Amino acid sequence: MNLSIKFSALAILHLLAIRTLADEPPRLDVSVADPSTPLTFIAYGDTRFTQREGVANAIARRALVARMASENPAAIFIGGDLVYEGGSPEDYETYKSETATWSQAKIPIFPALGNHEFRGCDKDLSPCLENWWRAAAPSGVRSFRWYSVTVGPKVLVLVLDSDSSLKPGSEQRSWFEQQITHTGSQVEFVLIVLHYPPVRDPIFPRAKDEKEIARYLSKHTRSLRARIVVVGSHIHNYERFRRDDSTYLVSGGGGAKPVPVLRLFGELSKLDTAVNFHYIRFRLESGILQGTMVRFDSNRPGETAWTEPDRFEVEAKDSRGPHLFSGPR
Repeated sequence: MNLSIKFSALAILHLLAIRTLADEPPRLDVSVADPSTPLTFIAYGDTRFTQREGVANAIARRALVARMASENPAAIFIGGDLVYEGGSPEDYETYKSETATWSQAKIPIFPALGNHEFRGCDKDLSPCLENWWRAAAPSGVRSFRWYSVTVGPKVLVLVLDSDSSLKPGSEQRSWFEQQITHTGSQVEFVLIVLHYPPVRDPIFPRAKDEKEIARYLSKHTRSLRARIVVVGSHIHNYERFRRDDSTYLVSGGGGAKPVPVLRLFGELSKLDTAVNFHYIRFRLESGILQGTMVRFDSNRPGETAWTEPDRFEVEAKDSRGPHLFSGPR
C-alpha cells in the first residue's frame, strides 16, 4: 500500500474514533467534598408541572419540592413526566417557577424522559425534545436522550429513555451494557432511573421495552461489581420489589393524579394508603444505601402531613456490615 494512502486511512480512522467518542452520551459528575461523609440524594417522578386543572395536585407537588430543598441533597433525579405536555413551553415555565428554590440552592437536577415529555408532538417529536433540552435537561445533554451521572466516587446513575429501544443490539442497550459492566472499582451502587418501571404491579400492562432491563439484570446482576437499584415512575404510586438480587422501586408520587395499586405479587412495602404523594431519600454511609419513602398527606396540617412509612437498606457487595433493616415503619 502506498505510504501516503496508509497514513490517510489511519487519519480517517482516528477522526472517526474521535467522533464516536464525541457522539457518546455524556457522563456528568456531581462532586462530593468529602466522600467519607454520608451522601444524600433524591429520586421521584410524575410531577406533571402545569397550570392545568385536574391532572395534578399542585399543593402536594409544591410541598414535595419545598421539602426536598430543605434536605439539601447532592442531586435530585426525576423519572419522567416532569411536565404534563412536552409540547407546551408554558408547562416548562411552571416547572422553572415552582422549583426556583432548587435553583437558588444550586441543587443539580437530572430528569429522564417520560411519555408526557412527548405529549403534543404526535407527528414530530422535535419540538418536544427541543423544549426538554432547553428547559429541563442538564447542560451537556443536548442531542442525547439518555446519559449517566456520577454522584461522588461510589454512586453511578444511568438515566435511560424508556421510549427508545432497550432491546439487545439497540443503540441505548449497547450503551447501557457498556456502562454497567465498566463501572470502575470505586462504584458501590448503580442507580438506574427510567420512566416505565421494569417491575411493578402486574395489573398495569407493559409500556415499551422496560422489561428488557429486568431480563438483563436477572442474568447478570450477581456478576456485576456494584449493587443495582432501579427506580421507575409512570404508575402514580409507590411500590418496592426485590428480584434476582436487585431492588426495584416505583416512585410516581410527585404530584400527578393518584393511581391505586394492589400490593400483591411480592410487593414489599405493604402500605395501606391508596394515595401516596412522595419522594425517595437515599442516604449512603459506610457501604449501606438506605432508602426512605417520604410521604406527604395533603389532608393533614403542618408536620403531621409528613411520614416515612417505608424504609429499606441495600448493602454494598464488599461491605462487611449487616443488612440492617428492610420493611415498613
